[in-house]
Amino acid sequence: MLTKTKGLVLHNLRYRETSLLVTIYTAEFGIASYIENGVRSVKAKHKMALFQPLTLLDLEVFHKPSRGLHRISEAKCYFPYRQIPFDVGKSSIALFLSEILGKVLKEEEANQPLFDFLEESFQFLDGAKAHYENFHIQFLWNLSAFLGFAPGSSQEFVDQLKQAQFSNTHAIEAQVLQELIMANYGESFSISRTQRKEFLSGILHYFRLHMESFGELKSWEILQEVMA
Repeated sequence: MLTKTKGLVLHNLRYRETSLLVTIYTAEFGIASYIENGVRSVKAKHKMALFQPLTLLDLEVFHKPSRGLHRISEAKCYFPYRQIPFDVGKSSIALFLSEILGKVLKEEEANQPLFDFLEESFQFLDGAKAHYENFHIQFLWNLSAFLGFAPGSSQEFVDQLKQAQFSNTHAIEAQVLQELIMANYGESFSISRTQRKEFLSGILHYFRLHMESFGELKSWEILQEVMA
């Protein structure tokens, strides 16, 4: 059945000589995997650039719930990023968050509010003129609510980390974190690099507490170097 849906590319994997396996978070079906044949050939209908992580796509897809792999009939980028691919800070944040989304988005069912959150968040990141250095912290805190394990407050968050014997809990100031997570994207909010690093380390540990398969992140060190 041919269906129209919006989608956010999470990652792709080379398959055979000219094809790709593409994982996309869709508005209609949740997480879905597609095989795109011939995309690496000169005469490809859809170019490789369409399937880079976090690309926002308008799709027409053949989707059968009983199948693990589906097919794409039409794909078009409806919001070309103007800054994320070319700004090292934004591209590092995007790489980091796309790796996390690839680990945590598992549901094969529609969740329009979650899709809207992802869409609006990355559109903000792309267009932000300034004050996006805390974006990934706010994003992950908000994402935890959609995943069903958001703490009720920053103090509850700190208490859970203490119970889990997180080594740097003492460095996380609950009041400062509360003010940060209550702020909107783009609001000027001054915290030190050390505070930002400790907040993010705590949030990643919190995700691991609630998702056994979360594991380690390849992009973590890259982000730390860039944001320093």
